[in-house]
Amino acid sequence: MFRLRPLAPADLGLILDLQERVRSSLDDPGIFQLSTPEFVSYCLGGGGKCYAVTHGAETVAYRIVYFPRGRDFNLAKDTPLPSAEYPYVGHWDTVAVLPEWRGHGLARLMNARALADLSETEIRHLFATSSPNNPHGVRSLLETGFRPFRLVRKFGGRLRFLFYRPTPADWPAMPDGGDERHIGLDAVSELERAFDAGWTGTGIEHHERDGASLRMRRCPLPYGIRCESIATPGTEGGPR
Repeated sequence: MFRLRPLAPADLGLILDLQERVRSSLDDPGIFQLSTPEFVSYCLGGGGKCYAVTHGAETVAYRIVYFPRGRDFNLAKDTPLPSAEYPYVGHWDTVAVLPEWRGHGLARLMNARALADLSETEIRHLFATSSPNNPHGVRSLLETGFRPFRLVRKFGGRLRFLFYRPTPADWPAMPDGGDERHIGLDAVSELERAFDAGWTGTGIEHHERDGASLRMRRCPLPYGIRCESIATPGTEGGPR
């Protein structure tokens, strides 16, 4: 039986151990950015919300949500979101499940709890990143209501999709019809041109021959967020 619980500062070692176990299990560890002890401590100490799922005596998954507040690491700085809105920004940071426990909906369980808890806070802008080489991570964010709208370089220069989700409000209704595009997750230049032209990711498709592609529509982001070009590398920890 699985049990979800909020985490506290005393759980720092648990998260640090779990993230190492998850990263070492990946075929491409570069898609997972390790969080620093200082970053995790900040989130556990009130600078975010952290959760874990246990199965019996074993902790098998965790989720971190980060509140940048006045800290330098804030993905909103890579967008035209007014600085007056920075106190209301959250990062949908790391979610990780040990390999042997994947397929049980644990990420969805933690995501639902985190979104419910955030609805009772002042957070109204959520940002996230994911590697284009991680279709599962891209799909998970899309299913949680995020949409990729830009490519950035973060975490030591690694290429990442930048995602946005309004909260607790939902996205404006998308108009019926309209053009739709499908662009491969590895077609970086084509994706950049589409984002710069106002296209936003709305879904992901898997093709046996050509791999995964991003389904895109022209749909303006709330609050007038519109970004062009690739950002400079960031420094602090999160998924990714």
